[in-house]
Amino acid sequence: MRVVWDEELGYLHFLPGDTRIKIFDHDGTFLREIGGEGDGPGEFRGIGDVHVIDGRIVVLDMIKSALVILSPAGEYITRHSYRLPETGPITPVGQDRIVVTTTTWRTRVIEHPLHLVDLSSGAITLRFGAANEGAEVTGLQWNFGKRVAASVSSRPGTVWWGWIATPAVQEWSVEGEFLRDFDGDLPWFPEIYEEPDLAREPPATLLRELAVDGDDNLWMLIRTADPEWDEVPMVQGRGGPYPAPNTEDDYFDIRLDVFSLRERRHLGRHVWDGYTPALLNRGGEPAVYALEYSRAMVPQIVVYGVRE
Repeated sequence: MRVVWDEELGYLHFLPGDTRIKIFDHDGTFLREIGGEGDGPGEFRGIGDVHVIDGRIVVLDMIKSALVILSPAGEYITRHSYRLPETGPITPVGQDRIVVTTTTWRTRVIEHPLHLVDLSSGAITLRFGAANEGAEVTGLQWNFGKRVAASVSSRPGTVWWGWIATPAVQEWSVEGEFLRDFDGDLPWFPEIYEEPDLAREPPATLLRELAVDGDDNLWMLIRTADPEWDEVPMVQGRGGPYPAPNTEDDYFDIRLDVFSLRERRHLGRHVWDGYTPALLNRGGEPAVYALEYSRAMVPQIVVYGVRE
């Protein structure tokens, strides 16, 4: 489940890999559904990410390898094919540009994870983000598919990113200049030297998303093991054991930590007992949304802000 916020449209809800987008107003009232499965204009094969940019809905179709641009009503405007190593999340960076954050698991070298894309043409105008581009990946990076996480909000003209298996993250300008990093020992995010044996060990702590708010505070959303992870039934697969279907909320927790980049200190944390929480960009300020259930067991999306 993914949710995107826009000042004019409200909330856009979609499932990664699905073909439809639901639009709700700011009070949560359903307005309309757009998209659909197919190869025609305004139809999709598998949605990777969605954002509203300059009043247009930009959809990354990971099956068609295309950026599709729609009007707020869902009417087709245009599409651009893209050439990226894999499909990754979109970060709007202004001036009709986006950054797509992704690497490929097919090579054993470090690649630039940040790809600056011009929405007017679909062309990649800059690849950047890795100071050691071309170096051999570590065994740990290879084991986790060379996957990276990116910021959903940050200072204008900048993007943060990091490897999912480490708490070290770094900030780059969209002109390709390294700006700063955040690296330290976090007791709740131990460095991973090898993949855990899920038959007897808890799942690894992994970085999911990042954000920076207007006070220059870094938000780090991570996946951790639920305290009762060992009570979840496991299923044996080709790659080893994994949690039984529909048990992710019992197996994982999601933790938010907020750090002051100016004071270099930890400000606070919150833990959700479940797997759905994710970061949301609300006009340049981050928030967290999660799928929860009312007392009547009606599913609903709840949006959380943060205060000291």
